[in-house]
Amino acid sequence: MKYRVITGTLKARTAVHVGSGEGNELADLLLRRDTKGNLLIPGTAIAGALRAMLTRLAPRLGGDVCVEMLPPKERAARERKGLKGCNCAVCRLFGDVEPSDGTGGPVEEQKESASAASRLLVFNACPTEETSAQTLVRDGVGIDRASGTAARATGAKFDLETLPPGAKFTLRIELRETDLGERVEDERLLAVALAEWQAGRAHLGGGVARGLGAFELKNVQYGECDLDDADGIMAFLRDSMPWKHVDEEKAWLQDQVDGAMDNIKTPEKVWQQAINKYGLKKEQAQLLPLAQGWTEWTFTLQAEGPFLTNDTTSSSMSGFDHAPLLAMSRDWTKPKLPGSSLRGVLRSHAERITRTLVTHQALARDDMTNYFLSHCPACDPLSVGKANAPLESCDSLLRHGKHVSENQEVAPEQLCLACQLFGSTRRGSRLIVEDAPYAGDRPPVYKMLDFLAIDRFTGGGAEGFKFDALALWKPTFAVRMRLEDPQDWELGWLTLVLRDLAEGWLRVGFGAAKGFGQVTISQGTLRRATLDAARAKRGQPSLFVVDEQPLLDWSRASVWVKAFNEKVQGFEREAGMSLPADSYFGVVDDIYGGNVQ
Repeated sequence: MKYRVITGTLKARTAVHVGSGEGNELADLLLRRDTKGNLLIPGTAIAGALRAMLTRLAPRLGGDVCVEMLPPKERAARERKGLKGCNCAVCRLFGDVEPSDGTGGPVEEQKESASAASRLLVFNACPTEETSAQTLVRDGVGIDRASGTAARATGAKFDLETLPPGAKFTLRIELRETDLGERVEDERLLAVALAEWQAGRAHLGGGVARGLGAFELKNVQYGECDLDDADGIMAFLRDSMPWKHVDEEKAWLQDQVDGAMDNIKTPEKVWQQAINKYGLKKEQAQLLPLAQGWTEWTFTLQAEGPFLTNDTTSSSMSGFDHAPLLAMSRDWTKPKLPGSSLRGVLRSHAERITRTLVTHQALARDDMTNYFLSHCPACDPLSVGKANAPLESCDSLLRHGKHVSENQEVAPEQLCLACQLFGSTRRGSRLIVEDAPYAGDRPPVYKMLDFLAIDRFTGGGAEGFKFDALALWKPTFAVRMRLEDPQDWELGWLTLVLRDLAEGWLRVGFGAAKGFGQVTISQGTLRRATLDAARAKRGQPSLFVVDEQPLLDWSRASVWVKAFNEKVQGFEREAGMSLPADSYFGVVDDIYGGNVQ
C-alpha cells in the first residue's frame, strides 16, 4: 500500500475571482473565505476544472464517452430505463456524475451502472505566505447594442472583489490506492490535465471568459510513501505534513504524458464507439463535445492617443472623476486593459458584421423584414423581458417563446451564432479573452484632461457638468485570447473582427465618443493546437501539437472566412426562435417614410 500525492503552486496570471455567492456594501460579489476569514480556492473548484477538461479529453485517449456528454434526449431515455452511473475513466477517477447502487435497470446492465466514490482527494488551495491578502473591487457593465453606452435599463452594472495577478496558491491532490491497471489509468489522465495547466492553460473561478482566473501551474511534484509495514504507517500518522516527506519521482509528469501519446484516437473512432455503446446516430455522435484542439492569439495592442478604462477604485484614490484600472492597488506603473472591455468590443463588432451580411441578403427579397427576423445570427444578449424588444436575446426567447426553464439544458443549435461563440446565460463561452497587462518599454505616461458640458441655451458651461480624467497616453498592452475546439466558421468570424481591430476601425475602453481608445495591432502570433498521434513527439510539454503563424498574415485565413460566409448564409432560426422586432427593419421606415432600399 502506498500514499500517493501531487503538489504544486498555482500562480495567477490575471486577477482572480473565486466567489462566495455573497455580497455586501463593499461589492456585489465577494471572494471565497474560510471561517477564519482567510482566502482560499475550494478543492471542488479545482476538481471541477480538471474534470471538465478530462471529460472532453479522455475519449480521445481510449476512454469511453461520459454519459454527461450525451444529448439531453438520450440522457432522459437512460433515466426512464432506470439506468444510472457511467463507469467511464473520468467518473471512476472523480466519482460518478449519476451515483447509483447498481440496483436499477435490467439485471445485465446493473454491473455497468454501479457507481464508486472519487479516487482523488483535492484539497482547498490556500495562499502562500508571500501572497498579500489585499484585494481590489472591480466594476463591470453591459453595453447597449443600439446606443453603444452602458445598458442602464437592464441593470447590467455590478462589481466584484478580486485578487491581483501574481497571487500564489498551494495545490495538493492525493490519490487513493487501487490495483495496478487502474492506478496507471488514473495517473495518466491526471497528468495529462496537469501538463495543460503547467503550460499556462489553467482557468479557475468566475469571469474566466471575461479575463479573470488565468493560472500557471509551477513546481509540479509527484511522490510516494510506503505504508506496507508498521514503522512506515506509524511514521506517516505522526507526520502532520506527510506530503513534504515522500519519495519524489522526478520525471513523473513527462513520463505520463509520453505514455498517453500512444493512446490518442481519432474523432472518427470515438464517434463509432459512442454509436456502438449508446446507440447514437452518426450526426449525434459528430456533435459530441470532444477535445479537438485550441487556437490562441497573442498580440500587442497599441493605442494611438489617450486611453482610459475607468475604474471606481482608482478614481477614488487619485481624486479624478475617471482613472484607469490598475493591476495592483496604488501601483500606477501597472495599468491594465480588462479582458471584459476588449471582449465586449469584439462581440459587439462581430454581431454588427453578421447583421450587416444578413441585411444585404434580406434586401434582395420581397419579405425583407420577415427574412431578417428569422435569419438574424446575432441577438442582443441584454435585450430581455420586453414584448417585441429589438433583437431579443436567445435566453428571453427560450423562456417566453418556448417556455424553456432557466435550468433546462439547450443544444448549441438552439442559440444564435453570436451566443454559440461568445456564450450566453444558457451556455458558457469557449472563447477566453484575458486581462491584458501593460507592455510598454518605458513607464506609462499619464495625462490630466478636463471636460465641460455646454449649455445648449447659453452656449456657456453647463453648471454641475464639469469633470476630469487621468488618461494613459499611447499605452501598449499584451493581449492573449484562446478559443477551445474551434470550428472554421468561428475562426473566420474572429479573423474579420481582428482585422478591423488591427486596421484601427474599433475603439476600446471608456470615452470612445470623446476621441479615446483608438487602437491598432502592431504585431502578433496565431497558435493552433491539435491532437495528432502521427505528429506528437515524446518530450513535448503536452499532448497537443502546436503550429505558429504570423497573426497579421490574413491571406492564410481565406478558408476560414469562406466557411464563415457559408455558415451565415445557411443559418436559420428554429421554429419559435425568430426575433419579434429589429432596430432597423420596420424602424427606419417609420422614421423616413416608405421602404428603405
